[in-house]
Amino acid sequence: MRDLDALRLRDIDSRMKSIGMPDLENAFSRAWRATFGRTPPLGYILRLDFCDNWTRFHALPKSRRYADNMAERNIILQRANSLVEACFPDCESLWLVTADYGALDIHPYDLVARLEMKSAFSWVDESEAPEDQVEVTFFAKKVLWKPRALDWLFTEVAEERGKAIIFDEGQRTVFAPYDGGFDIISLKRGKIGALETNFGSWMSERPDKL
Repeated sequence: MRDLDALRLRDIDSRMKSIGMPDLENAFSRAWRATFGRTPPLGYILRLDFCDNWTRFHALPKSRRYADNMAERNIILQRANSLVEACFPDCESLWLVTADYGALDIHPYDLVARLEMKSAFSWVDESEAPEDQVEVTFFAKKVLWKPRALDWLFTEVAEERGKAIIFDEGQRTVFAPYDGGFDIISLKRGKIGALETNFGSWMSERPDKL
């Protein structure tokens, strides 16, 4: 077990070294690094680096991944809105963050252009072999939040037409939707446990929560 922990820590350290320092001038970078250090704003990496502060909820009953009709689409939106409200109580605005993989992006996403998002910082996973390394650029923008305000985003993500995470430094929490569910990473004491208690019926029965 100690060997696995040491390996994970070395992997985190490798990724930490891959984010350059000069971009600390923008507000999102400051807020992000004050919360999650040098772990990049990617749901799957946050889940690994902060596994003790992570949980997952499924978008549809019986762990189904995609909606077949309008009623099921509404279930996805209802769950997304309920979870965001629980993650970010009393927040009137939230950071919306997306990643751009450049020419290697299999499914280019026009969110940056639509919302006129600003570049925050770039990142390379230096734990990968040099020939496999890809520079990822993160774009961020503060958006107004109220229930149903981001239904368009939840729909795009659910239908594999988009990718983004939601973050607030005050709540020290990330909401990372994907096609099939929602990953939540929170450093705020008690939040993960409270979410799992309140929305436990939306979780997997597997012990690893996947």
